[in-house]
Amino acid sequence: MAKSHSEAAQLRQLLRLFALFGNPVRVVIFQRLARAPGSAGELASRLPISRTAVVQHLKRLEAAGLVEAELRGRRRIYCVRREGLAPFARWLAKHSRT
Repeated sequence: MAKSHSEAAQLRQLLRLFALFGNPVRVVIFQRLARAPGSAGELASRLPISRTAVVQHLKRLEAAGLVEAELRGRRRIYCVRREGLAPFARWLAKHSRT
């Protein structure tokens, strides 16, 4: 159980991130963006879901701070925000001490 409001907030943030990655499509999208930036259309062309569905997944990842988009002309190019993984890194570091 969390000992403070700060720890409780960190735990809620971590649980939201775990929930996001509970969806295999979002995991694949994140992995592909970790390899190279791309647009929703590019991602959709390599996935068995529509561009609209990819955009919805990207919105959730972006809202969580895991990806960000840059406008290039009329396209939004998405890339991973490594800082968005900080809650995972802190949790892993805390629980992997031996």
